[in-house]
Amino acid sequence: MASRPAPVASDDQADQTELLGLVGYNLRRAYLVIQSLFDERMEKHDLRQAEFSVLSIVKDNPGINQKALAEALVVAPPNLATLLDRLEARSLLTRQRNPEDKRAQLVELTTQGARLYGRALKAAADADNAAVDRLSAAEREQLKALLRKIFAD
Repeated sequence: MASRPAPVASDDQADQTELLGLVGYNLRRAYLVIQSLFDERMEKHDLRQAEFSVLSIVKDNPGINQKALAEALVVAPPNLATLLDRLEARSLLTRQRNPEDKRAQLVELTTQGARLYGRALKAAADADNAAVDRLSAAEREQLKALLRKIFAD
């Protein structure tokens, strides 16, 4: 019979031994730290993580159609439409009918959206660095590579 790790409990802490043995639990706990730091730094830009992600993909893919954008972000089209509505209302991006396919809309950043994204990218990088400050540069790269292996096609 395999020996079990010593419980991680004290009078003030619950034993999480079983949960800490699960990759998903560890990912979730790490995500909560990362998300909190991201939200804190993004507050002054009034951007949520999903909105920042939309701006990032659109910046790197000017004129991307909404279907490709939804697929890249792994977001349902109705949810993406709501995100785009909010960003368009703030004059951060525009949507125009594709002249070659009237059913599709093409998305581009406005000048204001590009400027905001540039500032927000710095804040996101700062949040990311703060979240992994206990890891060496090599460990950071290894972590990103391992995580990509989980969701890569």
